[in-house]
Amino acid sequence: MQVATVKTADNKERYMLFDSNGESVDVVNRYLKYKDSYGSARNTLKTYCYHLKLYFEYLEQSKLDFLDVNIDSMANFLHWLKNPLGSVNTIHLKPVESKRSAKSINIIVSVVLDFYDYLMRNSAYEGKIIEQLKREMSGSRRGYKGFLYHISKDKTYLAKTLRLKEPKKKPKTLQKRQVQTLIENCLNIRDKFLITLLYESGMRIGEVLGLWIEDFSIDGRKVEIKDRGELENGAELKSVNAPRIIDISDNLINMFIDYISEYHDDNVDTNFVFIKIAGENKYQSMEYPDVDSLFKRLEKKTSFHALAHMLRHTSLTELRRAGMKSEHLQRRAGHADPNFTAQTYYHPTEEDIRKDWENASNKAKNWRYCGIIIEY
Repeated sequence: MQVATVKTADNKERYMLFDSNGESVDVVNRYLKYKDSYGSARNTLKTYCYHLKLYFEYLEQSKLDFLDVNIDSMANFLHWLKNPLGSVNTIHLKPVESKRSAKSINIIVSVVLDFYDYLMRNSAYEGKIIEQLKREMSGSRRGYKGFLYHISKDKTYLAKTLRLKEPKKKPKTLQKRQVQTLIENCLNIRDKFLITLLYESGMRIGEVLGLWIEDFSIDGRKVEIKDRGELENGAELKSVNAPRIIDISDNLINMFIDYISEYHDDNVDTNFVFIKIAGENKYQSMEYPDVDSLFKRLEKKTSFHALAHMLRHTSLTELRRAGMKSEHLQRRAGHADPNFTAQTYYHPTEEDIRKDWENASNKAKNWRYCGIIIEY
């Protein structure tokens, strides 16, 4: 199985799955086209394609057709994902560390379930799936409670049944001195501005690479994130909640002006804020690999690992700990779910908990001695 990158008629980058014989896995590629038509981001489509590649490799090793599956098949797939060797024929006599995290496995399984949900709604496969259901009804002790049944009737139940327990993890963040070290080790104003913008705004790197000069309001001290679809440098917004306006500081506005004044001269024929400043593609818009290269260079200089998304996590975590309301932080982050924002970006330290208790305790004492006696 292999994933191939293809160009559409309108020059957009998309992904297709091919089997070991070089033949298109049509059912997967139709699913990807369906997700694309409903506005899934390019990187999301890429992720779906690679996850389904894993699933079809498992089916190939297990000598199973994608329609000839049940809950046991999916449970075995879950164990196959954990197997470091990725083989259905390997049995470990001693406990071994899982090849993938519980979170990664749950995401892969959820994509596979969504793939089958698509099949259940697709008339081209409806008849075949009904035949499979009939076989399960007549040949299984589980009766009608097979895999495809739960896809059509209760996908949530099936997802919970197959879900691994995930250890709670805090988002990876940087210390303030590390952020300062990154900025100090940048060789030019463009890179300094890029790092500072990611840290202060909490924007996603795809949002930053998609910014145009006119998105910055110098007088208003704001930057507007607009949905322009998939852009020529591969940048695009992650979700429908991503378009928004973000307040920024005077310092960041001044850095923006300095950067534009230095690099956006008459030779630059693009509205993109971030451009390549050297090499044969000089003055063209920056792309994801350019950002990856920047952070690799910085890692060699600073001796610590950092990524663009870690600056986003750091920004949002600091704002939440400083007392920014979760609903305001949600809008700034571009999240759809306020609960996700609150749960992800607030991790009180022991000191935070003690201070909160002391404040609450003092208030309780003051209230207690205002002429009100509470008997226990």
